[in-house]
Amino acid sequence: MLILGTSPTLFRKFANMFDDEEEDEYMGGEVKEDLSSFNAMYKSNEYKYFDSDRIEAIIDHLFMTNQFRKAKWAAENAYEHFPYNKLFLVRKAQALSLIGELKEGIKLLLQLEKTEGKSLDILLSLASSFSQLRDSESAIKYYKKCLELVEEDDKGELYVDLAIEYENNNDYKSAIDILNQALLSDPANESLVFEMAYCYDQMQEYDKAIKCFVDYIDEQPYSFTAWYNLANAYAKIRDFDNAIWAYEYCILINEDFAPAYFNLGNTFVEQNEFIKALEFYKKCIEIDGEDAMVFCSMGECLEELGHLEEAYEFYRKSTDLIPQLADAWIGRGIVNDLLGNTAQAKSEIKNAIRLEPTNYTYQHSLANVFENNNEIEEALTWYRKALEMNRLDGDLLLDYFKCLASKDPVMAIYEGTTDETVWNIAETKLVMVYAFWKVNRRTDAELTFEELLIRDNNVASQLFMHFPTLKNYPFFAERLENLD
Repeated sequence: MLILGTSPTLFRKFANMFDDEEEDEYMGGEVKEDLSSFNAMYKSNEYKYFDSDRIEAIIDHLFMTNQFRKAKWAAENAYEHFPYNKLFLVRKAQALSLIGELKEGIKLLLQLEKTEGKSLDILLSLASSFSQLRDSESAIKYYKKCLELVEEDDKGELYVDLAIEYENNNDYKSAIDILNQALLSDPANESLVFEMAYCYDQMQEYDKAIKCFVDYIDEQPYSFTAWYNLANAYAKIRDFDNAIWAYEYCILINEDFAPAYFNLGNTFVEQNEFIKALEFYKKCIEIDGEDAMVFCSMGECLEELGHLEEAYEFYRKSTDLIPQLADAWIGRGIVNDLLGNTAQAKSEIKNAIRLEPTNYTYQHSLANVFENNNEIEEALTWYRKALEMNRLDGDLLLDYFKCLASKDPVMAIYEGTTDETVWNIAETKLVMVYAFWKVNRRTDAELTFEELLIRDNNVASQLFMHFPTLKNYPFFAERLENLD
């Protein structure tokens, strides 16, 4: 029998090592009879004698079929009959770990480690048990010991387990080093590519990720997962042309890989090409069937295209599939607000806030709805709730101070200028130009606008879009004309 351990990857390998024919052979004849006898004993809690190899076969079957409590009972009783056979203690410890009694299992395994020496079965079980306890340092220690003993063909799987422990410690550099070693021993293992992508993403080292995937593709040109992750890395640095190129190669290799179509759609959304994006989202539905996230993305595209009723229908489909999907609820609320269904819009956005109360953008959206309905006090309340979570979002500050300045420009000036952090954000200064002008502080308005032109002329160029009445004053028109 192959080692069991409790490593997630090697346990899966153990559990799936038989095809149907082999399992039928394994379960044939005496073993089936033994299982019947064993189940009767377990039910009555009266253990009777089995030959050592026969009870080993029963315990192995119990592990394969996830009957861990039965396996623990069998191992305990078998060890009483065969105290020289330490395998039964190992199996008991493994069963303890798999039923959640981790500390008891580890204690027994540590005792066995002292008496049995370098046993891969024991070391692997210890590594996995420590991993389940979130003791990554101990797990790393034992996975490294396992690597000294494991056969070359199994090293790739152990490398992944070890890399994941480094990831759990936020040590992504060490994880990448391990994964590079794994690729040397198992260059065709695509799960390693996914782990590598995750690490580089966490480190935000997308250029290194790109080099890694390009090098891998040079050796494995038909790895659709490598092309997929290469495309994702390009998308992260907003190199959309190369992202599209890599996604298309991924699809060329595996035309039924829905995530590539989905992210290709997202890439076109980033470029405001919503019709193209819809084509790829539809392809996702063709491959995988109805999907709430895809429906939500389709709703966003249709909303951007101005097809509001159709957009709402896709958002509704999304929430029908996953009622907890807050993004779809916020989409429903925004569309209803645009359609003039204010009461329903408020209700749907509040539902999104209930689902994700820490997402300040939802509070921002609800404030917009109240403001659009001229309910200024309610709008200001929700803007402030959003600002409690994020006082550095320029768009949020712009909307809040615009709303406040329309009601009380003096208060807007006070709040906008007394907090240095808020004052230094370009969108705040943009509104302060208007607020100063509105209370006849013309010099302050002009100086603030000059400062804004130096600081962020892109925001400064939006002055007339937000405050069209200022077009009537030559100073601003001339300064913006010079900017153009």
